[in-house]
Amino acid sequence: MFTTRTATTLVPLYRQVSNDLAQAILRGTISAGAAVPTEEALCAQYGVSRITVRKALDELEERHLVVRRRGVGTFATGPERSGKQVTLTGYIDEVLSINRLAVMRQATVRPPAELLEHVRIPDHVRLQLFEGVNYMADDAPLVHLRLYYPPAIARYIDAAGLEGPLPPIKHVERQARVQAHHAEQVMVPAVVTGNIAKRLKLKSGTPVLRAIRAYYDADGQPIEMFDAHYHPSHYRYTATLYPRAGSASAPEGAAAPSRSSTRR
Repeated sequence: MFTTRTATTLVPLYRQVSNDLAQAILRGTISAGAAVPTEEALCAQYGVSRITVRKALDELEERHLVVRRRGVGTFATGPERSGKQVTLTGYIDEVLSINRLAVMRQATVRPPAELLEHVRIPDHVRLQLFEGVNYMADDAPLVHLRLYYPPAIARYIDAAGLEGPLPPIKHVERQARVQAHHAEQVMVPAVVTGNIAKRLKLKSGTPVLRAIRAYYDADGQPIEMFDAHYHPSHYRYTATLYPRAGSASAPEGAAAPSRSSTRR
């Protein structure tokens, strides 16, 4: 299925494997949604170590050509996901909103496709869903939220606790006695329809900013996931950017951090 690596090249082995798999995905030899061969199979095919294969898959994941599903496997995402991406690093507390959440629905659900695409969870696990709207001080809708919790966390959580005064993740940390080690978030454009449009008091088809975020503990296990649609008039996302330290345009002695912040 793939071309074999050449022994004479100076390109690192993991990069050869990564490039070969990338070409297979971009050409459609491995179609979007199809499983990538297992690490063991790739080791045998390319005659390389498992460490080399994992580095190759890490690189493909960074290029958004594959997605890993914990306990399930690695799957191709297709060439449409390999476009330009900007990654910012900031602090969790900077993106937390004042909590005036009203929970409108609670259910036990399978992970939706949009979560599986971005969050490292197996697709067979059952999640506890809390769906509602967080409001601003004047009762204007700020964001429509779908909060998801794995079983180990869900048993400590109820709708009343999520409705404040603490932001949901802070409530989870307190009730479940866990600590958010880091969060991963992707922000994409979206249009709202149906109940989401109605709850945000927007016309169906209105473009909004959508965020999918997952909080992980120190062991890399998700403790809270959410899918958020923000009201376009009540929320904006801003960032202050600096030249990379050591670049020609960076001020001498500048620390040049990259930070993100929110303004509501």
